[in-house]
Amino acid sequence: MFNRILLASCFSLLLNTAAFAQTTMTLRNCIEYAWLNNLDVRQATLNKASVDIDKSQSRTNMLPSVSANAGQNYQFGRSIDRFTNQFINQTIRSNNMSVNASMLLFGGLQLQNNIKQMNASALASQSNIEQIKNQIALNIANAFLQVIQAEENIHIAELQIQATTQRLNKAQKQVDAGTADLTNLLGLNAQLANEELNLINMQNANSSALLNLRTLMQWPFDQALVLEKPIIKDEALNASHTVDAIYPLALDHLPQIKMAEQQAKAAKYQRKAAQGSMFPSISLFASLSTVYSQSAKLYSNPRVTGTQLIGYTQTSQEAVYQPTYAFDIQTKAFSSQLKDNIGQGAGLSFSWNVFNGLQVQHNIQKAKINSEISDLNLQRNKNNLLNEVNTAVNNYKTAQYRYNAHLKNTDAQKTNFEYIQKRFDAGMTGMTEFTQTKNNYLQAQSNAIQAKYELVFRHIILNYYKGEQIHL
Repeated sequence: MFNRILLASCFSLLLNTAAFAQTTMTLRNCIEYAWLNNLDVRQATLNKASVDIDKSQSRTNMLPSVSANAGQNYQFGRSIDRFTNQFINQTIRSNNMSVNASMLLFGGLQLQNNIKQMNASALASQSNIEQIKNQIALNIANAFLQVIQAEENIHIAELQIQATTQRLNKAQKQVDAGTADLTNLLGLNAQLANEELNLINMQNANSSALLNLRTLMQWPFDQALVLEKPIIKDEALNASHTVDAIYPLALDHLPQIKMAEQQAKAAKYQRKAAQGSMFPSISLFASLSTVYSQSAKLYSNPRVTGTQLIGYTQTSQEAVYQPTYAFDIQTKAFSSQLKDNIGQGAGLSFSWNVFNGLQVQHNIQKAKINSEISDLNLQRNKNNLLNEVNTAVNNYKTAQYRYNAHLKNTDAQKTNFEYIQKRFDAGMTGMTEFTQTKNNYLQAQSNAIQAKYELVFRHIILNYYKGEQIHL
């Protein structure tokens, strides 16, 4: 059965891989692919399956237990015949069979509390899977945006190279026509070389970001990974977030809080189960048994063979005789013995562990400590979550201010560059000022792109704390 499940999972994984490989990948596609392949998710899923088995076992522990026994025995030498109660000296074969059943009627509610404990543990395991998947989704989102950011930088660098090449061609024609000297031409050549180097750096950054994304996704390195550029909505860039609005949602939705809550519940039920061991237990039992033995005989066709002296009278000392008999003897049939020798039993048993070296009391104390530790862990998780939400909101606001500032700087640098470009074309300014102004404009554009995608990622984080699906 397990092999069938494993083969089905592998086949499904291959089909999903092929399906993903045929199209461009959105952020959501990348996240779902990573979930399918991530080792931590697969291990957590197996752990959850193991806990589910324990959960099922805790329920079936409430059912009666039934056992069947059978045996074949040989007795050698001198022994007592169980049918005649006389000593015999021979080899006897016997068989015994029995069925026994028992059911716990009361055991301090230990079984019931174990069921509740395992239910809570199963929910905690599921929350652990969701927590791992959420962390993977955030990592994928960050890497995905890094790639998109690098692609935008490459696009801007290519546009700048095109513009500089056009200006270089124009300057070359002016030099060839004798209307300009080599100063601007040489400067533009240097500027073009610098922009081409910048493009190479951008391409390397894109390759590095793409490699990081492929690694996180466990994407096959012999397959191309093509990303679909997302449309950034204004909501991501201009949203208004507050801690008071997000924190209650995070408490209700985040799996790490649910996991800590379920772990605290499981610890409480474990404590109750430990306390139940101080109570007596009452069980109902029943049994059915039978036996076969070679020494069981059937006597038939009795006949008198004579007499034998058995004693004398007390007064007259007259001899007393009794007749002697002979029989046809055969071993009693197997089926007949099993039927005739059936024994049945039923009853109630009462057990109370009065003293066992304070082991029960120590187990209760340890369970109480574990419960208190789980409560502290839950409170710690809530406190950490509040700090995380505060930090996330502040980071978003800071990223928003930074992005708006870079937008203003980009507009200002663009205006300044266009002005200097006109003065450069008119011969009113030199190559140094033109190059510096253009580089400032390029840097402003790059900074604005970086600030934009940082802001988008901060927005994704806040949506995650709200319990929303991570996507663009």
